[in-house]
Amino acid sequence: MPNASESQAASVLFARQPIFDASLEVFAFELLFRPTDGGPMPMSFDGNRATSTVLLNAFTQSDLETVSQGKPLFVNFTAATLLDDLPFDPACLVIELLEDIPFDDTIRDRLALLRQQGFMIALDDYAEGNIEHPCLPLVDIVKLEYPYYCDESFERIVRQLRQRYPHLKILAEKLETAAELSCCQRAGCDLFQGYFLARPQLVHGNTVAADRIAILELIATLSKPDVSADDIFAAIERDPALGVRLLRLVNNTKQRQADVTSLEQAVALVGPQRIRSLATLLALSEVEDKPASLPQSALARACLCRELAASEPALAEKAFISGLFSYLEAFFDRPLVELVESLPLHASITTALLTRAGPVGALLETAIQLESESWNEIPWPRLELIGIQVEDVRAADRRARQAVRELQANAAP
Repeated sequence: MPNASESQAASVLFARQPIFDASLEVFAFELLFRPTDGGPMPMSFDGNRATSTVLLNAFTQSDLETVSQGKPLFVNFTAATLLDDLPFDPACLVIELLEDIPFDDTIRDRLALLRQQGFMIALDDYAEGNIEHPCLPLVDIVKLEYPYYCDESFERIVRQLRQRYPHLKILAEKLETAAELSCCQRAGCDLFQGYFLARPQLVHGNTVAADRIAILELIATLSKPDVSADDIFAAIERDPALGVRLLRLVNNTKQRQADVTSLEQAVALVGPQRIRSLATLLALSEVEDKPASLPQSALARACLCRELAASEPALAEKAFISGLFSYLEAFFDRPLVELVESLPLHASITTALLTRAGPVGALLETAIQLESESWNEIPWPRLELIGIQVEDVRAADRRARQAVRELQANAAP
């Protein structure tokens, strides 16, 4: 894979900045979003798309071993991307959380699950005086911005964190001088990052763009309850670029015993759930010709549909896909009926999208009415038939509104 010193003709994948341990050996790298042309950051910054782009470029567009040098990779996560299913190897990835993420019960439950799955979690921009932060027991690393503190207060907050949470590693960041590094070492920090030690370097590579229709066909295929490995393989095989990115994802997994060289092997090793997560991430990230708000809105509706059917997992997955695909016209500027009929969707999803009939259709219609606060237009009798009561809808709506606020906050410049 080309590195930062090689040809500028390749696209910028991300910037990479090392993180050092107490011996000033490289402990990890942080991957940072950068525009593909290497130019300045856009005025309107979409945090969700930035996270998706960095993850996809690292795990499906590059040689991860070259990028990581066998070290963990820190990536910033927004609240919305944190709630997505992650098709990546936990041994390779450190999930970095901004402190302004609203740490409600949903986020705390998600963090607990991610730690069970083996992911390391870092809390960024920790503020002094917040020693009872609700997620400190659930994270592995806390990042402190050294310039934010005077020396005395910095040493005090390190001491408080050590006493209250002895399991934590403390990372001092934004170090710009030898004196700042020495102060953080004396304070007892474990990890160090900043321009004095190493500046972020651009990493270039030749990206492989997957066909958006092929991605949607794959998601549609995965929506079938009786989907087989052969069905998945056939859907991926239609677009060579999609197959290449799946192979890279599998070969960038530390647990593999040997290189995977065929799509059949990749499908068998990864499984439907991780492939669906990868495909959804691709579908929502590669829409540069559309407003940044469009994939956010599609994901918000899809999540609302899934929340409405939270008590029925099989129905919830179909509802999620129907919510996501209800935005197809906006993505492709083609009639919905034409797009839907070209995809191998489960019949219940097709019916929901085109006529709003059936249980999935009732959930989709409910989500659409909730978006415009048209409570009187919600199909209450149909919801009752599938065991969904008014309080269930209210609870799902509250969770969805919180998700939308997080999406908007993360997309703000």
